[in-house]
Amino acid sequence: MIKALRLLPLAGLLLLAACSGDRVVLLPDPNGHVGRVEVTSTAGQQVLTEASAGTEVGSRTSAPSAPKAVSADDIQQTWGKAMAAMPPQPTTFLLYFKSGTSELTDESRAEFPRIVAEVTNRPHARLIVVGHADTLGSDQINQTISRERAEEVMKMLTEAGAKPEGVEVASHGKRNPLVKTADGVSEPRNRRVSVTVQ
Repeated sequence: MIKALRLLPLAGLLLLAACSGDRVVLLPDPNGHVGRVEVTSTAGQQVLTEASAGTEVGSRTSAPSAPKAVSADDIQQTWGKAMAAMPPQPTTFLLYFKSGTSELTDESRAEFPRIVAEVTNRPHARLIVVGHADTLGSDQINQTISRERAEEVMKMLTEAGAKPEGVEVASHGKRNPLVKTADGVSEPRNRRVSVTVQ
């Protein structure tokens, strides 16, 4: 039996582990990135780092087997139905704003059809909309403008036809910058709203 299954993502990479009884296979995420998974029994451990690599544990007292490649057909036959039932991975869009305003840049405005399509194509879609500001201005001003940006984006998405089942709107002000800067710095990448479609 597997004593522990520990997922160890590498530098922002995502992984999907598929388990069936005493067998573990590491699969890439939808973008092809592979993380790593550590399988531990009472008798030893095995680390998987390659896509479609698998290991087996025969009993509580046996160590995981050496990694070996598992064919796409075997993966599909064993876990195909379970993988098909999984919800799609969340998708995040970053929208940027002109300094000191809740007015989107032209490039960000052009992203709306993609966001609406993502919401429309997901059953039971949920949106998380979070506003951010750069460090120019006071904390209170940045909190207010980041909230206005998030609310404006949500309004525009609704007007464009997005009909999620759930919505969460939040603002972080100048906290959680994409690019760390000193106070009083106008950084365009920090003037943003992140829209995560789940």
